[in-house]
Amino acid sequence: MEKKYFGTVFIFILATLSVFGLAACNGENKPTQETVVEEQAAVDSLAIALHEVDSILNSGQLAHLDVYEIGKIKNISISVQKASAGDWSTSWINLRKDCGGEYYYSWEDARLLYDECPYFIKAINTILSNREREVDHEERYAYMTKDDIRVFAYAKSGNAWTIELSVDYHKQNSTITLANKDVEDLINLIQKSQEKINQIQ
Repeated sequence: MEKKYFGTVFIFILATLSVFGLAACNGENKPTQETVVEEQAAVDSLAIALHEVDSILNSGQLAHLDVYEIGKIKNISISVQKASAGDWSTSWINLRKDCGGEYYYSWEDARLLYDECPYFIKAINTILSNREREVDHEERYAYMTKDDIRVFAYAKSGNAWTIELSVDYHKQNSTITLANKDVEDLINLIQKSQEKINQIQ
């Protein structure tokens, strides 16, 4: 099982990195030129990482993976993972949703990049701060990362707000509903993950 897990993770690295250039972080305000440059740099760094991983896996070098479990929200586990080979390494925050056997591996993984964390946390805080607000119409908030992690909140006139977290919003079984405490726990776990990445870099 352990060999299967590590093999799956490295396959996942290749699969997810290849699509990370699809979208920039969704922010509340129109991005400034500086923000666009920073996000472009993140995309470029991912392209470099993809090239490095591909080269390592096809050159006979020994690759190493460290997994640091951070915590869990319902059936979504959050960990920090670091892949390395020689002098090269890359780290990320991994969200894994237990899908109960619906898919081949019975789980769904998604990466949250370190540079995305401030935007992710800001979006969640904005949603949380608006949750108690009553609305007289249908209203929604949505935030999505480069690897299709989505936080979604919605309310209709006279109804309470609902907040959802999807590891992959394309797949219905990768979504959970979050209570207020779950949202606060999510922010706390992401912050702990940031601290862990700072320690291991």
